[in-house]
Amino acid sequence: MTMKYILAFLSLAMLASSRGEEVFQEFDEKIKEAYSEYVLEEHYDENYPYGIKLVIGNLGGKIRYGFCFYSDDPGAYYVRVYYKDKLYAVESNSRGDVQAVALDLPEGSTFSLLIFDSVHDEEMPLPKFKNLKIMSKTEFEQLENKFQGMSKGAALTRLKPEFKLAPDFWFYMFAVSIILVCGLVIFIFYKRRQGLFNKEIRSQNVFNFREFLSSSFEFPQEATDEYEEAEYEVMEEYEEEEQAEQEPRFGAYPWARYEEEKSGFNIGEYLRDKGYVTDYNFLSESEKNQIMLELMRLKDEKTITHDEYLEEIMKLWKK
Repeated sequence: MTMKYILAFLSLAMLASSRGEEVFQEFDEKIKEAYSEYVLEEHYDENYPYGIKLVIGNLGGKIRYGFCFYSDDPGAYYVRVYYKDKLYAVESNSRGDVQAVALDLPEGSTFSLLIFDSVHDEEMPLPKFKNLKIMSKTEFEQLENKFQGMSKGAALTRLKPEFKLAPDFWFYMFAVSIILVCGLVIFIFYKRRQGLFNKEIRSQNVFNFREFLSSSFEFPQEATDEYEEAEYEVMEEYEEEEQAEQEPRFGAYPWARYEEEKSGFNIGEYLRDKGYVTDYNFLSESEKNQIMLELMRLKDEKTITHDEYLEEIMKLWKK
């Protein structure tokens, strides 16, 4: 069994290496057809499961740079072009292999080829292809070991700015989509007058606060009429008292005689027996109105005198 696994591993390794050789051979054919003259620099280390080949050549009278990238494990590594402090992607196949015959970069510019681990996005060691300066035609003519090509030309490979989504992007997109869906559902219910937007459904088993207030604090019509009459009578009596204060008091003249009427009826005890609080400062207006009705009834029944009635309502409404 152990020998079987070893043979399977060796066969996979041979397939991977043959695939890498196949990619490089295909790239060699493309650059031979495109360039008139060119040189090649290859980087492949058995310790790293990827390889890269750089081409420098004369393409249409200008010096161009191109490269080929291959990974033994499809999609495990990817290559980027670092140019003017930015990372750029180039077109690749489904495995992540790249065959850029000629980059669209001007003479004298500097760029780097960087390889990253797809899992952790960590840069892998590749110092040989960093800070590459695109040489002039004169500098290229001084190179040795140049290959002759067919000079048919090729389309330039344009760099694509790398676009990476933030880690929280998908979370925000999910939240926004939920909000949009909820908003759409609410809008549909509103247009169709369904759910809470239906008046019949909205009126079912709903507490009506206005009706509660009107029913809780509404007085009977008879009590309301008696209260209005009592209020009017009190106002008249206050006006009479003010007019009396402006007139000369009986005590100011020796011949005047003042007689105060007293019934002897204990109003406070009577009200307490009725369940009323006689400390008027803590009563609400509605409670005072009920006591007013009691005082009016005592006065009408001649149980208390008119003076006692006036004195008690003054205490009742005293601020």
